[in-house]
Amino acid sequence: MSALRGFECRKDRVAGSARGMEGFSLVEGAVALAVLGLAAALALSGRGLVHNRRLAGAARVVGTEIRWVEQRARAERRCWRVVFDAGADSYAIHYLAAGTWTPSGGCRGSWAGYTSAPRRLPPGVDLLGTTFGGGVLTVSPFGHPNAGTILLRSPAGEQRRVTVNVGGRVTITPQ
Repeated sequence: MSALRGFECRKDRVAGSARGMEGFSLVEGAVALAVLGLAAALALSGRGLVHNRRLAGAARVVGTEIRWVEQRARAERRCWRVVFDAGADSYAIHYLAAGTWTPSGGCRGSWAGYTSAPRRLPPGVDLLGTTFGGGVLTVSPFGHPNAGTILLRSPAGEQRRVTVNVGGRVTITPQ
């Protein structure tokens, strides 16, 4: 009989735990909502981080290519320029194929594209505009650019400003 009593006790425990099968308690529901909220917050912050990294990378690439254009102009003793197109979120690099440079008139003549297609910014990075006249950064044969800024923005609204001074220094700052 003692073996049977142990079985009956176990039977009672199993029957008593069947009450938990009816639904979740308030504490379990609160914990589940907290976990879901944390997962959503991490997902959204991670997306913002990706946009911010993409924006910072695009600003670095633009700054690096401007420095490269300055070096090419100096090395070849030829005018170069970068033409920005805010509508297409792109820019193109050109060099003076035939023409002259004068201190008073700047670079004049016919321009040739360095590449056949303009360079596009990464998806989600917007070129808001530039302060260069006509959106054109021109570099003299001595490597001196006209001063101005390029403003880039991510989908989350973060901005980066690429500033070029007359000495050729390129700086990138968050807005």
